[in-house]
Amino acid sequence: MREFAGLILILAAISVSVVALLTLLPFLLPRRVARARQAIQTTPGRAFGIGLANALFFLVIAAILLQGGDGGGLLALLIMLALLALAAIGLAGLVTLLRDRIYPHTADTTGMSLTVKTAVLLTLAALLPFLGWLVLTPLLLLLALGAALIALVKKAGDEGTLHNS
Repeated sequence: MREFAGLILILAAISVSVVALLTLLPFLLPRRVARARQAIQTTPGRAFGIGLANALFFLVIAAILLQGGDGGGLLALLIMLALLALAAIGLAGLVTLLRDRIYPHTADTTGMSLTVKTAVLLTLAALLPFLGWLVLTPLLLLLALGAALIALVKKAGDEGTLHNS
């Protein structure tokens, strides 16, 4: 029973941290998050495909590096952390998009409380056993990773449009 309580406590702490991260990223990296949001809004299929291709590529590299001992394991961990950091930028863009869709009457504002509420909703949906863990979370992470990669490689002068290349 003690292990179960510890697991619940760890899960709650991680969830609060995820909500805080997804709430603060739009304020810390506004241009990158706005570009990721635009990628999700205009070309979600392309963002998902780019995220899937890159995740598969880097996961294969990480799996190969894991065979190399401690140094390879450290490199694999760094690759995974970099992918998660990129996905966090895309998820922050998704949170801002969802915020404006859930609260359309306040689309002009970038209120912190509405962003927190939206991040909580998204996090709770991802915590749903089986459907959230095995379907929603992987799909959203791949979409977010692709959107973040599009946002990173998009030229600063292309603020208005995304090019299909």
